[in-house]
Amino acid sequence: MSAGRVLLTGGSGLIGRHVGAALRALDYEVVAVSRRPGCMTGNLLDDPEGIVVRAGADHLIHLAWHDGPDRWSAPENLDWVGASLRLLRAFAEAGGTRAVMVGSCAEYDWSGGRLSETTPLRPATLYGAAKAATAMAALAGAGAMGVSLAWARPFFCYGPGEPKGRLFGDLIKGLAAGEAVECTDGLQRRDFLHAEDIAGALVRLLASGAEGAVNIGSGHAVAVRDMIATIARDMGREDLVRLGARPRPVGDPALIEADVTRLSADVGFHPRYDMETGIRAVLKAEGVIR
Repeated sequence: MSAGRVLLTGGSGLIGRHVGAALRALDYEVVAVSRRPGCMTGNLLDDPEGIVVRAGADHLIHLAWHDGPDRWSAPENLDWVGASLRLLRAFAEAGGTRAVMVGSCAEYDWSGGRLSETTPLRPATLYGAAKAATAMAALAGAGAMGVSLAWARPFFCYGPGEPKGRLFGDLIKGLAAGEAVECTDGLQRRDFLHAEDIAGALVRLLASGAEGAVNIGSGHAVAVRDMIATIARDMGREDLVRLGARPRPVGDPALIEADVTRLSADVGFHPRYDMETGIRAVLKAEGVIR
């Protein structure tokens, strides 16, 4: 017996490609919207209402958003605020009852270091501001619309098939090509989580019934240089890494780490991968190690 029918947006993205499999493992029926063959096609920016009607779903996981190297500052972020809220409203009006919408740790004031769901929202980028605006409106309106809503805030994702402009995807491609890769000093510490783990957390969150903001992370920040060094070591190309060859952005926080108390206690999620096993899984999936 099906656990429910889920409308999944962004189903072909870095995280979304893992969400469908995780949903099916829990006996959900999945209607994925993406440009990938075999998925339902549609333009979420132009016609979210039509997509909702065609999907006929009682559950929603909304991952779709503008992506790419310009994602932090692109004006397209503003388009997704309205589209996301229209999607949620249409979902509610069609009888949908349970939704997980995906925000970002970039909504928070990053000066705090270790960030909980009660950390003030003070985004430093247009991307973060657009996500925060969507969160505030969606969470404020969900009850009146009759939807049980969780707002997921993933921290730093890595995984196979990263698009151009992401650190680890570019690093792996450069090292595999035998090219020197220039990096910052890598002393900043970030909370990284494998895309498969983020997908698993989102699905568990959907099933849990938890509402409001929920951080999605490992709870343990690591130095970026340690991630870089592990990738280079496993690929046997430490000689090609140039740490400190590029400056870090002005005001780059020393620490961004998730407090995952809610994720653990209310959702019951614990990551499958640590740094070492997660990196090896990515490198194997990319075909650069056996």
